[in-house]
Amino acid sequence: MAGGCLFVGPAPPEQVNIRPLPPRLPTYTVSGQAIIAAPGPISVTVQPVGPEEVHGYFRSRPPRVNPFQGMQKAITPFLVRIENRTRDQVTFDPGLAVLKDQDNRPATAWDAMDLHQTFGEKPALLQAAQGGVFTGYLVVPPDQSREGLLIFPALPKDAKALLLHFSSLYAGPAPYPLIFEFTVVPEESKK
Repeated sequence: MAGGCLFVGPAPPEQVNIRPLPPRLPTYTVSGQAIIAAPGPISVTVQPVGPEEVHGYFRSRPPRVNPFQGMQKAITPFLVRIENRTRDQVTFDPGLAVLKDQDNRPATAWDAMDLHQTFGEKPALLQAAQGGVFTGYLVVPPDQSREGLLIFPALPKDAKALLLHFSSLYAGPAPYPLIFEFTVVPEESKK
């Protein structure tokens, strides 16, 4: 299966929860499982999502099909919302978003090619994925917002901490590089 730049490491854990770490900077806050960065005139919310949230996200969007059904062990999804409160356009290139673990092993977000390789034989799934996953250069007009998923490959089994780097976020010509910090916690067995 395709997946951007793959983590190099052991197989993914059976079940894990990704939780936000307490923010180090005053421009970041944590709300539930989401981290909100509000540097200046923009606001970016990033939330790791599990299979149920991914399913709910796609069920709320036409054509109401979840292309990632049954793929939870192969992907690490994040729901991203970018709000623009400026007079300029906000731009974001999800292809430059990088997820690193505590050993600095990088993975890049899935791009359009990954979606085509994964869903090319199933046009309805490809269309649903293209409508809900950030893969190409994104423009958020003034006083508007955009929401979508960033899909990364499955985590290495020994992942304990994650840093999600947004190096290509701009409000007009001004760069707003952001880093979101998470911890990886094994999910307790439900016996």
